[in-house]
Amino acid sequence: MSKPPLPVDLLQQAGFERVGCWELTDERKLGHKVDLPASAGVYAFATDGAVQYVGVSAKSLRQRFSFYVKPGITQTTSIRLNEMIRGRIDEGAVVEILTAHPPDFAWNGLKVSGPEGLEAGLIRDFDLPWNKRGSPKVGQVGASQTRTKTTEGVLNVVCSRPGVTELEIAKAMYGPNAVKQQVNAECRRLVKAGLVDRLGRGGQTDPFTYRLKKKARPGSSSG
Repeated sequence: MSKPPLPVDLLQQAGFERVGCWELTDERKLGHKVDLPASAGVYAFATDGAVQYVGVSAKSLRQRFSFYVKPGITQTTSIRLNEMIRGRIDEGAVVEILTAHPPDFAWNGLKVSGPEGLEAGLIRDFDLPWNKRGSPKVGQVGASQTRTKTTEGVLNVVCSRPGVTELEIAKAMYGPNAVKQQVNAECRRLVKAGLVDRLGRGGQTDPFTYRLKKKARPGSSSG
């Protein structure tokens, strides 16, 4: 019997919080700007509204995420997830990070780990592609559709509001709680593809702004 996908909305209703997104540095290395606690917790990575991976840290989320950023040569799971996340960002996908901190509880006088129990239950009940060793590689089912949707969204905002910043584009597409990391990879890709012009110095007080090139039209895509 096949398992259903896990929507991000369902996790949020249960108490998970959207805390940020993975991003690539100028050196194309994986990173994030999330202030993670040095405590136990469950985390999820999601793209296009669906959870792709669920994990748990019994001690420190901050330390666990540092392994994804810079995995050791023997940390095969961290290496695999690092490559998966970087590949999806390169394709234009937004990889969101969600976290939760369920408390421990007792069962017949015995202590039960809340975080580890929650992770096990989610993996048991839902289809989580990146939790599988044989998960689809970057570029397979769903990747092109996700990038096309993001591409059209960015082009539509830039076309209707010339001179918008990455943060303004993100808020127009994803709502008032959006962050610029949700669109900056796609903005860079569209600039490189010659569909969008980027202006400004990109400083904190002078962010980059974007304008549609005359030859570009909403709904067009470089592939």
